[in-house]
Amino acid sequence: MLFNEYGEKDKPTLLAMHGMLQKSSTIYEILKPLAKDFRLIIPTMDGMYPNSPTFTSFAEQCRKIEEYIKQNYNGKIHGVYGVSQGATVLSELLARNNLDIETAVLDGVYVAHQGKIAAWYGVKMYNMIKKNGGKFPKSMDFVMSLMGLGEEDYEMFTCMNFTDVSEESLKNNFYENYTYRANPDLKNTDTKVYLWCGSKEPYAKKSHNILKRYIQNYEEKIFEGLGHGQLLLRNQDKICSLLRGILDKFFLEENN
Repeated sequence: MLFNEYGEKDKPTLLAMHGMLQKSSTIYEILKPLAKDFRLIIPTMDGMYPNSPTFTSFAEQCRKIEEYIKQNYNGKIHGVYGVSQGATVLSELLARNNLDIETAVLDGVYVAHQGKIAAWYGVKMYNMIKKNGGKFPKSMDFVMSLMGLGEEDYEMFTCMNFTDVSEESLKNNFYENYTYRANPDLKNTDTKVYLWCGSKEPYAKKSHNILKRYIQNYEEKIFEGLGHGQLLLRNQDKICSLLRGILDKFFLEENN
């Protein structure tokens, strides 16, 4: 796992976790205005960069994040934002409860079990798209519809990494993603959790219902008219404003 950091080190920390097979540079380009007021920490998951260790599991990614934050920030992080698969990994990080995380935002989290067939199909589609130079097959239209996305949203997938992912990391990533189930140890977290998704995201909304069985301290917000990833990838000003508002609110409450 690689860690890139931006902003002054004495500022409040914000860890941002990228989506499935996504270039970490994408999330930085969107959230970089926050580096003026926060120490922005962006990890790149295993399997997503040249000469990377093979991706194995979400738990292993969490272990590496825990190790890094303990070594560099005494195990404490002010805010964590995770989008898509990054949100799912974040749910596991919260369940492990090995870091002091004050606030966490899960944007488009998927913990609704979809199964090995979905994983197999995902690997097949990824390799087909890669072989076709980024062109999506017509059969992807149905998958896109399940995420609340249409043909006009295919351009959003240009942020995916089609060059550095080994076949082993690819398969491990897809199978972990589509067979992962919410960790019941989430009931032990004291972190204030924000559950975000678009109104067009059926799996994310189903995932919220699962997570709400375990998380004690949460706020849910459904963004009308948005599909998977659109809050981040199409609304830079809004996502930065929302995250800033959550973190500023926390520091205001902490100091009163």
